Amino acid sequence: MLKRSDLSLLLLETRHDPAMIAHERSCLLRAGVLEPDQIVIHNLLEEPCERSILQGRHAVLIGGTGDYSVAHDRPAFFQPLVDLTQHLLEIGMPTLGLCYGHHLMGHAVGGEVQTRPEMGETGTFEMELTPEGRADAILGHLPDRFLAQQGHNDVVLSLPDEFLILARSQRCACQALRHLSKPFYGLQFHPELHRADLMKRMLAYADNYASTPARLREIEAIVRETTIDDVIEKFIDRIVWPWARNQDLPDRKSQLQGA
Repeated sequence: MLKRSDLSLLLLETRHDPAMIAHERSCLLRAGVLEPDQIVIHNLLEEPCERSILQGRHAVLIGGTGDYSVAHDRPAFFQPLVDLTQHLLEIGMPTLGLCYGHHLMGHAVGGEVQTRPEMGETGTFEMELTPEGRADAILGHLPDRFLAQQGHNDVVLSLPDEFLILARSQRCACQALRHLSKPFYGLQFHPELHRADLMKRMLAYADNYASTPARLREIEAIVRETTIDDVIEKFIDRIVWPWARNQDLPDRKSQLQGA
């Protein structure tokens, strides 16, 4: 029988800084209560985005990035990633997009994504669950209102009818999305980040978010501690693991032994 420790997740990265790639993976491992080799990184800046990279994986995580905007950047990896995201939805493979990944999902399914600085959020902001969010498998355990770490200027403005909005904030109406019947989630906020993690990101991407010492002090003043990293754990326990047990896929240890 497939054990939780046998799960293998693919993390799609579009970051230029290797330290930030490693940081994102480490935060997700901690939040998901995973062993180090359970998240495999695929760097789309260096490796092609093809369907074959899904082989032997039980879920896909589309990570954030401080380097690109879904609304107006079209690097070489962009359309292949859009195509792969559409394929993930089609086959019903568990997929979770975070920040950039959330925006990419919204674009890939035909939603409207724009860069709207007046709706952007950098720091710690209050989220509110919608009725659909309160009934959701990975968010429903949270209070109706909760704090989350943010760093974005792109926003999802509209989605097709087959998608639910699970959370919103005062500035932004779509903080979390989910397909009606498939395990396809996007979160604009970062449940995996603690206060220190967000400040580390702010320093790494200061040109985009904190270009002056005064702005960095402003952000630091509003960043608070958060305790919602178990959202990632819920995604694994309630979405990925049940799905994986119903698939005819080799487990992680079998893959390692055959390599």
